[in-house]
Formats: sequence, structure tokens, C-alpha cells
Amino acid sequence: MSETADNQTTTESKIKPEDIHMPPSSFWPIILAVGFILIIGGLAISVSFSIVGIIITLVSAIGWVIEPVDTEENH
Repeated sequence: MSETADNQTTTESKIKPEDIHMPPSSFWPIILAVGFILIIGGLAISVSFSIVGIIITLVSAIGWVIEPVDTEENH
């Protein structure tokens, strides 16, 4: 085995699951995507779809921004 492969294996074996930081789960990105789809679809179908899409997009963007951050105390 090469020295680089040994270093990589050694480094990977030292990583513990609690050392890996992942952002908290959120449903806001999916709702934001639905809003974008309605905006684009509204351009082809009806302005009312776009208006609903704009409202959904704004609400979901604000909701995602003000969503509580997962801190170390919550782990």
C-alpha cells in the first residue's frame, strides 16, 4: 500500500461521527422550489400562478432565514 493511501486510511479512522457537522433538516428549500416553479409556470399559464408563487417564495425564504440554528447544546 502506498504512503498516501496509508495516510488517508489513518485520517479516516480518526474521524468520529460526532466531529462531523451537518446542517439541521429543513422543509423550507422544498417549499421555496415549489414557489419558483409556480412563478415560472405562471409565466406560461396565468399571472395568478405567478402571484401565488411569489408569495410562497417570499414566505419560504423568510421562514428559512429565521429558522432556528442548531447549536451544540441541541445535539
